[in-house]
Amino acid sequence: MTPVQSVVPGAGSQGKPITFQLSLDLARIDEAVDLARLGVASGVQVLEAGTILILSEGARITLPRLKQEFPEHPIVADIKCTDGGSFDMGLVFSLGAAKATVMASASDATIKYCIREAAKYPGCEVMVDTMGFGGHDGSNIQGQVQAARRARDLGAHYIVLHLGFDERAENRSMVDNNVLLKWAEAVANENLGIPIQVVGGLTLAQAARLPEFGIGEIVISMNLGSSPIGEMQYDKITGFTVDLKDEEDRSKVSSQLKRFIGEVTGKYTGQF
Repeated sequence: MTPVQSVVPGAGSQGKPITFQLSLDLARIDEAVDLARLGVASGVQVLEAGTILILSEGARITLPRLKQEFPEHPIVADIKCTDGGSFDMGLVFSLGAAKATVMASASDATIKYCIREAAKYPGCEVMVDTMGFGGHDGSNIQGQVQAARRARDLGAHYIVLHLGFDERAENRSMVDNNVLLKWAEAVANENLGIPIQVVGGLTLAQAARLPEFGIGEIVISMNLGSSPIGEMQYDKITGFTVDLKDEEDRSKVSSQLKRFIGEVTGKYTGQF
């Protein structure tokens, strides 16, 4: 289907189209492919092979299968590299990933090796994940800003502002207090000149605000865990689940994705 997109301003998006990325956080490749089909049919353009999927099935099964099934959709390998950057990045890029993650907590050397390896694969990009740099309650905004600036200075292609699953499960207030949006606004205001992604428990309402900060890539997390976190409502959080065997549930999720993508795209189309 034709990708859903519009142009937004700002340093975070750099005038690029809005894109929607779906995280495939499942342990089995067949289920991940099924979920990806649902997402693509709903308007998603980028697919992310989640960490649990790569760990469970292996990169040599996961990445070629996704690339074969969805040749027109870039694949992100969420490997969360912390060492051995050349080896890890070389592996996933050679298997079909277009982008891959390295942690901001990794050494300068590891991040540099990741970036050097990406240069061997035309079009491939390194995403630096800032998980853990917001402090125990997410209030350390400058920690996120500094991690993002360091990533840019080391040559990263992307910054991923990330509130981890365990962090937000342990402390629900981190989502309620909009820490991700606070990080996003502060980092976007730095005008670092590289794309920004924001992931980790954003409600759909929060995610829809990202283009306000010039962030033109929105990540929707699917099937991480067996149910929505805490008491968060099923249809209001990006990290919700779908029972792929239940047609009613599939229809509900598909409708929600289409509505969300349509509303966000419609709001920013033709305004800039």
